[in-house]
Amino acid sequence: MKEKRAIRAADWLCGRSPVQWIVGVGALLVLAIAVGTGWTILEFRDRTLQNAERELGNAAFMLSRNFDREIEYLLESQSRIVNAIRTQPVGFEAKEESLQLLAAERGRFSELDLLDKEGRLLNSSRELALAKSGEATKLLDRHDPPPTSDGTNEFLLKRDRRTGDWALTLMSRVKSDNGTFDGTVERVLSSRAIENYFASVALGEKAAVAMVFSDGSLVARYPRASGLAGQNVAFGSNRVLFAEGGATARIQSPFDGSERIVASRPLNHAPILIVASRSVDAVLADWKEQTERLITIAVGLALVAAAVVIVISISVAKQQGASRRRLDVAINSMSHGLTVFDESARLVFCNRRYLEMFGLSENVVKRGVSISDVLRHFKEHGVDQATLDRFWTFARSNASVKQSLELDFPDGRAFLITQDPVPYGGWVTTHEDITERRLAFSRIDRLAHYDELTGLPNRASFREKLLTCLSRLETGQLALLYVDVDEFKSVNDTLGHPVGDRLLKSVAARLRGCIDRDDDVARLGGDEFAIVTTNVVDLDQLADRIQEALREPYDCNGHVISTEVSIGIAVAPRDGREVDQLVSKADMALYAAKAAGRRSYKYFRPEMEAKAVARHQLGVELKKALAGRNFALHYQPIVDISSGKIAGCEALLRWTHAERGRIPPSEFIPLAEDMGLIEEIGEWALREACRVATSWPSHVTVAVNVSPLQFRHTTFPLKVAAALAWSGLEPHRLELEITEATLLGDDEITLSVIDQLRELGLKISLDDFGTGYSSLSYLHRISIDKIKIDKRFVDTITSDNGATAIVQAIVHIASASNKRTVAEGVETFQQLASLKKLGCDQMQGYFFSPAVSDRELKLLFLGETVGKGMLR
Repeated sequence: MKEKRAIRAADWLCGRSPVQWIVGVGALLVLAIAVGTGWTILEFRDRTLQNAERELGNAAFMLSRNFDREIEYLLESQSRIVNAIRTQPVGFEAKEESLQLLAAERGRFSELDLLDKEGRLLNSSRELALAKSGEATKLLDRHDPPPTSDGTNEFLLKRDRRTGDWALTLMSRVKSDNGTFDGTVERVLSSRAIENYFASVALGEKAAVAMVFSDGSLVARYPRASGLAGQNVAFGSNRVLFAEGGATARIQSPFDGSERIVASRPLNHAPILIVASRSVDAVLADWKEQTERLITIAVGLALVAAAVVIVISISVAKQQGASRRRLDVAINSMSHGLTVFDESARLVFCNRRYLEMFGLSENVVKRGVSISDVLRHFKEHGVDQATLDRFWTFARSNASVKQSLELDFPDGRAFLITQDPVPYGGWVTTHEDITERRLAFSRIDRLAHYDELTGLPNRASFREKLLTCLSRLETGQLALLYVDVDEFKSVNDTLGHPVGDRLLKSVAARLRGCIDRDDDVARLGGDEFAIVTTNVVDLDQLADRIQEALREPYDCNGHVISTEVSIGIAVAPRDGREVDQLVSKADMALYAAKAAGRRSYKYFRPEMEAKAVARHQLGVELKKALAGRNFALHYQPIVDISSGKIAGCEALLRWTHAERGRIPPSEFIPLAEDMGLIEEIGEWALREACRVATSWPSHVTVAVNVSPLQFRHTTFPLKVAAALAWSGLEPHRLELEITEATLLGDDEITLSVIDQLRELGLKISLDDFGTGYSSLSYLHRISIDKIKIDKRFVDTITSDNGATAIVQAIVHIASASNKRTVAEGVETFQQLASLKKLGCDQMQGYFFSPAVSDRELKLLFLGETVGKGMLR
């Protein structure tokens, strides 16, 4: 009896009859074919209709643009006729001349009629053709009431006086010089001519094109709709076509009653709509053919699938024994270990993977053996008794419900054992080796809390640690140090990310060596690190130790790199007891250290918070000023020393705040760069300076300062070209002033941008030369026209021989490379004389003129003098 139950349990494990599974799968396959075919048919239908709507919309748009150009030409022609009639010799009384005029201006769709103020027809472009057939009087004896509108041009839909057909008529009133009404010029656009033009437009089978007045009156249609010309068709579903800007819709046609796809587009120069339509049946003709073929294929596939299912089912039914053997192979090939026990805890079945997983012998673990014998065999293979006891308790605790257990073996492996009851008594157990999964979860957990590059705790883990330290802080103090690597971006940009990553790893290692065992260091992201220490007494020594350690050169993939760091320090509880408070204040201190010239450390001070709030508020006001264009440009003259005349002007940005007054550029320009607003401000300043410079004397150039951030975009030369084209300024009159910071890294983008700007024909000036990262190689590699000598050298040129030597060297270097020199900040006659003696070409400064508005600058142009070297 027990043996039969065990066999039934094994049969249940194998599942239902394979034939039943095959038939079910076959039914699902046929259903999938049917559903897929239906979905494809509907999707293809929708796509076909959408394509037709798009094509009709494009056709209506193109027709409307063509007619717009025709109407624009007719309006210009009408204006010429009216002007010619108002002057001699062509006039209302000059029959022959007016006839020739009307014939010459008739156009390809239209005829012209000339009526006097009483509405009598005086002449017509059709008169010449009618005269040849002896029918001239059929036109000239017609009489129409004069127009009632006071407008110069008016479009009307009326019947042609000759053919009686409806026609689009453009009426233009002719007035004498004193404003009295003299007559009318009527241009008749024949509906048949319009229909003939529509007939040449191929939109497909059962397509139609119509011209409709904006009030709904039908002007013309192809194919022609007899009896509807002149009638109002803006009723029912047609009203959607008269929406502003046109529309595309599916409606019931008022002409043939069929469902049609209709697209309307208005003309810009006349109250007219062009309407293109096509029958839905014609649009779906190809779809219907495709649908029939698709259904045929689907039915064929379904029949083939049914036949295959029948053949397979018969074959499987005959080979149940072979199928069972194949099932055994499949079970023995699975990645999990599998065992089946009966209700008396005796083994019914186990697969090969189970034996291999635990190194068990198939001579011991075989059908009929008890679970206690199996566990005893486990012990023989080195499994400790505690693990076996846990497994035994798990196996015998409750075999009637599904349950799982994780077991750790002495060899370091871990297994997930899942036990499922079976309907006939007993249970099925699967054994999964989860060692690798645990290791993967461990790695994932580490990645969630540690920085992958440096191995330091990441921002999230660091915040948790800081929160824990602050919660334990009772009487002592705690310091948070924010450490930022100076000029790290230039390393990344010039040497590449692998070198930058290597540098960050080295920095992280040195930071670990600088702190005590109880301190914590983390990487917050990018080149920013953080340190938490309770040794508040030695903070200065710690900061000095960090800077000294990180200042030592690094060997990064063959590159020797020296770097500096800026440090911001906040101390709890003095600066706050909350994580966000302390982090914010350490960040403020770091910003102050970087603003002070980097390579330093700063403690948080309350005034830093006030500055941060003020800076944030200034940023908000700067955004408003940019949106309202509340900036202005002032211009400081650049004087040519040899002639004493103004050779150019430097455009300087000014911002006058409604409450704070004038804000120095040194305050809001760096803020605009940090906020990403400098590109938009710089683009406006460039266009405005070019526009203003077009009104200056032709020999005067305009110099515009360019931020290094603008040079990082390859589209900058296009923006400069657009500003020149928009303003009309000659390229050789524009100078772009760049600083040495723009040239740092000498990357391909910067060089390419400079080359493109030079190709436009403008000039490049190097500003503040000698004050930053000056390198003579710049002057060799970069095509520069002018070198500007910084004000700091000019201020001391009369008292400091070192400044005189530097200026002399710059002038000689510029002269040797055919470059001009400009001295900035000239304020005294002694400075002017010294610079002139040293050979400087041009100067600017308060000695000549401060930066002034465009209006004041024009007065300086009128009052400039030659020979004195200054403007008065």
